[in-house]
Amino acid sequence: MINMTPQDEKFLRKHLTNFDELMHGTVDNILSEVYDITIEGLDENDDPTDLYFEAQKVYDSIYLLN
Repeated sequence: MINMTPQDEKFLRKHLTNFDELMHGTVDNILSEVYDITIEGLDENDDPTDLYFEAQKVYDSIYLLN
């Protein structure tokens, strides 16, 4: 089981269509998906957006809890 906060889960359910499948996988798999969201959170100049910062916060949280 992958540990995460309710806020992390809410964010991931919103952004990952395969969330339930990922929850039965490894921490590395879900962190890889969250990393992809952080990349999507960069604008055309590669500057971070709010999505980037939200995803990075979720990534850090999951990493620390596992």
